[in-house]
Amino acid sequence: MSTLVALLLLAQCTGTPPDPPPDRPRIQLMTSLPLVWGDKASMESILSGDSEPAPIYRYWRDRYDVTAVDSLENLAGESPDIVILAQPRAMDPADLADLDAWVRAGGAVIILTDPDLAWPSEWPLGDPRRPLASGFLSPLLDHWGLELVAAAEQRAALVTLRIGEHVLLTRGVGTLEQKGSAIISDVECDISEAGLIARCVIGQGQASIVADADFLHAALWPQNTGSSPQKSGAARFMDQLVQEQMDARAGEK
Repeated sequence: MSTLVALLLLAQCTGTPPDPPPDRPRIQLMTSLPLVWGDKASMESILSGDSEPAPIYRYWRDRYDVTAVDSLENLAGESPDIVILAQPRAMDPADLADLDAWVRAGGAVIILTDPDLAWPSEWPLGDPRRPLASGFLSPLLDHWGLELVAAAEQRAALVTLRIGEHVLLTRGVGTLEQKGSAIISDVECDISEAGLIARCVIGQGQASIVADADFLHAALWPQNTGSSPQKSGAARFMDQLVQEQMDARAGEK
């Protein structure tokens, strides 16, 4: 490992991990990433209970009331505090419509959508267990006046993200842009961090959209954070996004 990469990895685990929230936010997670069962999970290991969740999911499970879902069909009825879409699979139009309506009515969503995911996988192309190589949320983003743009750099190159006090190592980062001159009457987005993050007010609700998902991969974290993910910049950055959404909801009550 080069000295530069070693220093970057060290930077990711500096700072004090945040205190857990007093009330565990109820989160619904939809993802194509191997977070819930781990990278090498098989049907046999899942059924036997031998699968190992990804470090970020173990952290969320300990910190939040998180439920992995394949559909948002009953989103309004279940009314979670936050929905997290982390490079989700192609969603049914009905799911996208339900999510849009739920957010506009006061819901909160955090979206990680990567235009050039570099997450390694042993599963062949087309296998449903393989993470999506590119985000499939263009219809939703377009409806909110946004466009996800892939970077020109090679996806294999390591990229250092500095977001406030958080330092993350990742690959294949995209950018979010306002779509042409589109003006959506009840959508207002603040795009920051050189296009990496869009924080939007949509109707009465909120959306935080990040143009990357590879930073969740623990292989890019410092070696000592696989068993202590709360020390990683990735976990703390996600905590910040969750806290922003919870603060916004509290402010509306």
